[in-house]
Amino acid sequence: MAPGDHHMLVEKRASREIIRLDQSPRVKGLRSAADVTTSSVAEAYGAGSIGVILTGMGSDGTDGFKAIKEQGGITIAQDKATSVIYGMPRAAVKSGCVDKVLPLDEIPEEIVRILTGRDHDRV
Repeated sequence: MAPGDHHMLVEKRASREIIRLDQSPRVKGLRSAADVTTSSVAEAYGAGSIGVILTGMGSDGTDGFKAIKEQGGITIAQDKATSVIYGMPRAAVKSGCVDKVLPLDEIPEEIVRILTGRDHDRV
């Protein structure tokens, strides 16, 4: 989670990864914006990216999810039944850039399954 009024970016520099905060312009009226973070993950990790979008209002995160998919990464959205507000997950799902839609309590297990190579039915 980024502190208020800051975007959070993930970057690879030489042999290490860093998290950088900045106050670049708002995206869709937001700072911090999930699109900024998820797009930076796509750039840093490419096909090794995993994006997760949880309950929230609006469409923030969808553009970053598209970037993850363009790089060959995996995207997961929280399902409607377990979301307090289904706006952000709904927007991502409607865009067609989500691989899996899961209840909140199944998302950690899915991430572990992917990371441990037990991803036989990826999409």
